[in-house]
Amino acid sequence: MNRKWMFTVFLMAFALILPHSVSAAAPPAYEFVWNENDERLIGGPALIKNGVTFVPMELVTKTAGLDLSWDATGKRAQFSGWQKSFAVRIGSLTAMLDGKSVKLAGAPFVNQKELYLPARFVVQALNGKNVTKDSKTNTIKADHLQSFKQYVKVYDNLKYTVVGKTGTLYVTDSKGTQHELAKLGAPIKEQLSFRFEKTEGGLLLLSLSDHFGSGVLFSQQFTLVIKDGAVLQQASVLYWNRMDTNATQGNGQLLLNEGKTLRVLEDGTGKALETINLEELGGEKDHYYVEYFAKDVLLLRASQKGILMLVDRESGNSTFLYKTFFDKKQQELVEKNQASFPGDFLKFVQREGNTLYFKNEDSTTNDQTSYSINIVQ
Repeated sequence: MNRKWMFTVFLMAFALILPHSVSAAAPPAYEFVWNENDERLIGGPALIKNGVTFVPMELVTKTAGLDLSWDATGKRAQFSGWQKSFAVRIGSLTAMLDGKSVKLAGAPFVNQKELYLPARFVVQALNGKNVTKDSKTNTIKADHLQSFKQYVKVYDNLKYTVVGKTGTLYVTDSKGTQHELAKLGAPIKEQLSFRFEKTEGGLLLLSLSDHFGSGVLFSQQFTLVIKDGAVLQQASVLYWNRMDTNATQGNGQLLLNEGKTLRVLEDGTGKALETINLEELGGEKDHYYVEYFAKDVLLLRASQKGILMLVDRESGNSTFLYKTFFDKKQQELVEKNQASFPGDFLKFVQREGNTLYFKNEDSTTNDQTSYSINIVQ
């Protein structure tokens, strides 16, 4: 038998038994840890090209709180966040990081419609540390990556920016001059919404809402009273189970709800006029929504039970409105409601004289019935 042919047969036989005796190399992967207010770990498959490990950027971009945009050619990708900016070009070994040119170990590319960047550059760009390669699992690892999420809204020619990880609010004028306006007192968890209101007294009310959570839903709300670019008063409250809206004005005055207490302010000056104990009015230890406020009455809703009540401010007497409006079967549904939003779905619509108007906005039953109640003077 020809020796060369015999050697070939031997190699083929060895190849057949090799998978049963030696485990194949693990597919490339990555693990990144963000050390922020809550430690987060992400990971998944990676790709190796010319000896360089590349990671897909969709999940990384989302976790880092960055915005990704492409130029008109579809070749240059720009990543932007709070005090963070970097850009790469498909096929290029040069990138821009925070205004400086840096060299890449491998050229960015698109695979299955997703952008891939060199793993070590990604860690560098996100201020990460401790890059290691686990040869047994073929996994590149790093920790202390940072988030750069920012929430921006322009109002009245001013740009308002909230930094997600610190909860700090900045304002930037038309000339680009930026200054810190306030510290909200808590980081932003998910998606922040802005609501601006100008008062008759010339003040600006800024309401911020952050809804987050899975299973148990939370609503973090902030209210700021602003005059001439400075914060006069501010408040915050954390709710769970409900995501309703607080009234911010009533009876010609401004309202700062802190869940357990309500501060009533003078419009124009922001001076505190009164502090109302909501737990005393509501009768339970809870955080309350104030959905309507007037000289004679107010509407309260406890976060956990979610039932709207009408309170007479002079006597302190309260009425659960579902018992006034609903029949017995509907009342039982409210009392046994254990859904994500317990309680009723009554919404205040308007007031005409001594009559308050409401609408049932129960999406579970498609009930859109309107109701009204007269206030006894």
